[in-house]
Amino acid sequence: MIENYRNEFIELYKKMLSIKAVNPSGGGNGEYERANFLKNVILSWSKDLKFEEYIAESNGLKRPNLLFLLDSGKRNNIWFVGHMDTVSEGDLSLWKYPPFEGTVVGDQIYGRGSCDNGQGIMSSLLALRYFIDHPKEMENNIGVILVSDEEAGSKFGIQFVLSKRKFGENDFFVVPDFGTPDGSEIEVAEKGIMWIKFNVEGIQCHGSTPNKGKNAHRLARELERRIDVTLHKKFNDIDKLFTVPYSTFEPTKVEPGTSSINIIPGKEAFYFDMRIIPRYKVSEVYEEIKRVCDEFSREFDAPTKIEIVQMEDPSFNGPQGKKFVETLKIIIKEKRGIEPKEIGIGGGTCGAFFRKAGYPTIVWGTLDEVEHMPNEYAKITNMEKDAEVFIELVKKFDH
Repeated sequence: MIENYRNEFIELYKKMLSIKAVNPSGGGNGEYERANFLKNVILSWSKDLKFEEYIAESNGLKRPNLLFLLDSGKRNNIWFVGHMDTVSEGDLSLWKYPPFEGTVVGDQIYGRGSCDNGQGIMSSLLALRYFIDHPKEMENNIGVILVSDEEAGSKFGIQFVLSKRKFGENDFFVVPDFGTPDGSEIEVAEKGIMWIKFNVEGIQCHGSTPNKGKNAHRLARELERRIDVTLHKKFNDIDKLFTVPYSTFEPTKVEPGTSSINIIPGKEAFYFDMRIIPRYKVSEVYEEIKRVCDEFSREFDAPTKIEIVQMEDPSFNGPQGKKFVETLKIIIKEKRGIEPKEIGIGGGTCGAFFRKAGYPTIVWGTLDEVEHMPNEYAKITNMEKDAEVFIELVKKFDH
């Protein structure tokens, strides 16, 4: 039955990818045009759809979040959640096909956001469309939530929705924003995330007279080293649920304090990306960072300032999510002939916010791991096969 929708959804997929929705953090204008396009298409499918819209604003840009619910009067709502925003295309010279056209080659559709999170959006909408045409097969209500701002922390996306809209004990969530090529892994937990900016102050002077200044670049590298060594030593437990089974503390971006070779910089900023297993509280790691920075500042008489860019605690399902996950595992085994396993990941998805709010949440899909890469693509057959799994979940879940 799913194959009857193939041509329609390929065209929908292509049109969606041709509407840029680059997150403003990547230099884009956000999701507004893409959201309006999808809203009009989806609402044209049925007058029975319940629709809600929550629009956040950031720097003069409207950031829409769309909720569609097909309510058949059943007790439970199963929501499928996708994000409309994408990262930028990056270096155009590395793309074989235009990043904002949606080019179909065989079973693959190329374009920025085709994998992340276009495939998840399309498989979710395909399941919704199926039940619009086959309402008597529903054993649960089905909803689709399309959000903004996932690529920059979800402040104007799912966090905004959860601040405005209450869900309940009969709401269950599937986030198709993580996957493996065979669909054998179900993400049930996410590490805590902390992105921190460190500002180090020295004294600027001429490169020929370093004795008159204090080199902020050299100071920053020493502080960076101390943070790196201290955190890896103190927070070194292993959690085998996770694909990377330990906490990671990685220095990444640097903002230099000078653009000239012959100037000793008087300031410098650098960043760490930290992914923390549930064994540790994010606040516990932060307190250790502050201790190291305070000690460093006293020793070198060099003021340092810490800025939190992003800080999220780890997330994991409570007992109420166990049956939800078990039902999906049974369906995957029936459909794919494989025994899926539960895992945790270091990346952040919308699922973390639902779990922290107490709602049972699964993050799952069948994806080649090409998100954020040049020549990003998704497989049309994966879109269809995932939709078939979602349809079975709506039919079979009993809570």
